[in-house]
Amino acid sequence: MKRNRKGIALFLALSLMAGSCSLQGCSSSAGQSQESNVSTVGTDGEEPYTIVYAFDVWMQQPDWDLVEENLNKLVEEKIGARVELLPMTGANYDQQINLMISSGEKLDLYNASARTTFTTDVSSNKIMGLDEEMVKQHASGLLDVEGDFIKATTINGKIYGFPTIRDMANAYGLIIRDDIAQKYGVEINDKMGALTVDQVDELFAKIKEGEPDMYVTQPQGQTTSVLDSFFKQHDSMGDDMGVLLDHGQGSLKLVNLFETPYYEDAVRKAREWNEKGYILPDASTNPDTGVSYYKTGKVATTLSLIHPGVPTDNSNMSGIKSDAVIVNPAFTNTQQVGAIIQAIPTTCENPEKVLEFLNLLYTDADVYNALVWGVEGTHYAHVDGSDTWITYPEGVSADTSGYTLSATYAFGNRYLSYIWNTDPENLNEKFKEFNDSAIRSNALGFVFDPSNVKTEVAAVQAVFDQYRLPLENGVIDPDENLPKFIQALKDAGIDTVIAEKQKQLDEWAAAN
Repeated sequence: MKRNRKGIALFLALSLMAGSCSLQGCSSSAGQSQESNVSTVGTDGEEPYTIVYAFDVWMQQPDWDLVEENLNKLVEEKIGARVELLPMTGANYDQQINLMISSGEKLDLYNASARTTFTTDVSSNKIMGLDEEMVKQHASGLLDVEGDFIKATTINGKIYGFPTIRDMANAYGLIIRDDIAQKYGVEINDKMGALTVDQVDELFAKIKEGEPDMYVTQPQGQTTSVLDSFFKQHDSMGDDMGVLLDHGQGSLKLVNLFETPYYEDAVRKAREWNEKGYILPDASTNPDTGVSYYKTGKVATTLSLIHPGVPTDNSNMSGIKSDAVIVNPAFTNTQQVGAIIQAIPTTCENPEKVLEFLNLLYTDADVYNALVWGVEGTHYAHVDGSDTWITYPEGVSADTSGYTLSATYAFGNRYLSYIWNTDPENLNEKFKEFNDSAIRSNALGFVFDPSNVKTEVAAVQAVFDQYRLPLENGVIDPDENLPKFIQALKDAGIDTVIAEKQKQLDEWAAAN
């Protein structure tokens, strides 16, 4: 019996409030589609194992059942299994997954993240730790694709999940309107460090003078500062409570970021830009800061993370022809590699079959694209003469298609992906080149367990919430407030947190 995908998020949220509820017996399916016509008999004559796969999505899709049926035709033929897709929306995704695992609800695979609950899920025995030999036996192709990236999810010799292959690094720079770039002579190219900070200073001064009806720039989003949108050159080690400078190169000696000249220089530059009127004034509080405000045409540039395809692969930028300029080179760490991790919960009854399915998502283009793009002829069609480029079928548009997920980042290996015809046809090659050439932190694979310093971490986070955005967006004076910030952090216990993290990092380094 299928689950109601549209109602599952609300149902689980209500279950959390009520304290108890079983999902067994939830019925009907998204879009009121009919049950799949695919045979329920596996290749060995037995009923195929059904893999329940949960993941979060930006919005529900009317044609989930068509996509699932089409996917299962491939999966059942190839490995004798079926997949039940369980997409969830809403801020309570992590709680919903926790409820399913703790209550014993059937769940075989879910998307976790090193940026949220992955560490606690491992330490609380919610994620299954797999022996490398077992993975090699059932998913050798997957390990080949992952390469060194598997370090981000390997703890004490056990593999606790598989990072999806996407933009595995971050570069920092500007998204700039084409007309502004042409007017002020900005050279657009794919090279790292296309502009220096001094050149950006000069560009901002010219835009301020020449475009009185525009703001010059803004952070990439309301909750992301100028530092984290543009200047970042450190490995945050998960939480910025003890970091490695210089992109995580050199020794594994943690420092207090907020006492460094690097941090002081960044907040002083942000203050300078703010006082000169370059930065959107209410960037820290305006919920439209970022893409939404950029679309209004009232801002010339956006400080942003950059990867191949930006901004062309971001449909939210549509309507304003733009380009990207990289200022700081691409680098990667545990949190970026592990931003999306496909993990097997300890409650899974058949991890071997789940590994076989994961192997398909990382090595089989037909299976990967069936999940990402949907049904050929219904949700997409190949551009004439191209095996790579796709577009909408005749008579179908973004407004009428029943499947516009296009989440190339969320599943398996995006190097297998078809390319929407608004992007360069060689986009996958550009992604691989970007990932392969990125600076890798020497602490790639280290995951901090804050269990021993939970009180201090909470207190430090409260100080972050008070000072960081105003300082890093240039809203408040660093001369007056940076010393107050540093002292408040010390009072909250940041030195204790850094000492505990250093101890764990030393132990990790000795073992690796």
